Amino acid sequence: MSSPSLSYEVQTKVSTLLSQGLSHRAIAEQAGVSLASISKIRNQATIAPLPIADKKVGTFHWREACEAAKVMQGLKKKMSWSQDEATIKLGDGSGPVILMGFGDQHIGAYGANYEAFAELTDEIVNTPGLYIALMGDYLEMAIRMRGVLEVTSQVLTPEMQEAFLESWLEDIKHKVAFATWDNHAVMRQESQGGTSSVKNILSRRTVYHNGIGHSDLVVGDQVYKCAASHKFRGGSMFNRMHAQGRYVRQQASDRELVMMGDIHQWGFAATEEGGNDAVYITGGTLHENSGYAKRFFSLKTARHYPCVVLMHDRHAMVPFKSVREASAFIRGVDA
Repeated sequence: MSSPSLSYEVQTKVSTLLSQGLSHRAIAEQAGVSLASISKIRNQATIAPLPIADKKVGTFHWREACEAAKVMQGLKKKMSWSQDEATIKLGDGSGPVILMGFGDQHIGAYGANYEAFAELTDEIVNTPGLYIALMGDYLEMAIRMRGVLEVTSQVLTPEMQEAFLESWLEDIKHKVAFATWDNHAVMRQESQGGTSSVKNILSRRTVYHNGIGHSDLVVGDQVYKCAASHKFRGGSMFNRMHAQGRYVRQQASDRELVMMGDIHQWGFAATEEGGNDAVYITGGTLHENSGYAKRFFSLKTARHYPCVVLMHDRHAMVPFKSVREASAFIRGVDA
C-alpha cells in the first residue's frame, strides 16, 4: 500500500533541512516522516544541494503559483475598463430612438472621405434621438510594416490619428451607445506592443467591448438584446448578413439585434431566427479611395450606414438605409 502524499508544508520543511546538511535520520525525527519519503524528496530535486553551508536552494510549488496568479487576475480585472456585457439606456423614454452603426472611417488614410466624415458627424450631433454604435477601424494605423506603400499612404501620422479620435469623441460622446474593438488600430497596436492606446482612449470614454459585446438596450419600457462586434466569424458572397445570423444560431439565440462592420459593404435585414424577430446591420465605409480595395474587391465603395428604429412603447425594430429615412418614419409615427 502506498503511503499518503506529504503536505506542501512538510515537503518544504524536509527540503529546508536537507539544504542544511542534516542526516536523513535527524530529518525524520524533526519532520515526523519516513526515511523513504526523505529520499524521494531529495531525488525529486532538480539540482542536488552542494555541500556548502550558505548555498541557496530554491523551492517551488504549483499551489503557491496558483495563489499568486489569482492575485494578478484580480488586479488585471480591477484595472480593466472594457466589458463584455452592459445595460444601456437610450433616450428619455418618451419616444423611439435611432441606433446607427458607424465604423470603418479609416481616419488618417489618404483614401478616406473627410468631407463625408464631417457631414455624418453633423448629422449625428444634430439629429434628435439618434445614437451611434462605434464599430471599429476608426483609424488607419498603418503600422505593421507590411509594405512601404501602406505606411506612406497616411495623410496623418499615428500620433495625429489618436489626437483626432480623442478630439472627435469629445464632440460626440453624448451620442455614443457603445464601441467595439477593431483590427486596424487595436489589434495592430497589441501585436506590436502588447497593448493599445486606442483601446484605452475608447474604453475610458464609452461602454467598450474588447471582443463580442452583449448590450441590453433600454428604450422606454422595452429592452432590446443586442450583440455587436467589429467582425463575426463566417461569410457568404451571397449574403452580407450571414455572419450575424450564424452567430445567433450557433452562439447567442437570445440576441435579436446584431451589428458589425469590417467588410466595407453596407446592408441590413429584418428576418426571423427561432421564431423570434431579428435585425442584422452591417455598416459601409468612408475609405472610398483604397488602392487595396480597388485591386482586390471593387471600384465601388458605399458610405451608407444603415440604422434601426427602436420603438419605446412596443417591441419593434425597423431598419433603414439612412438616418434621414429613419427620422422621416419617426415623424410619421408621431404624427
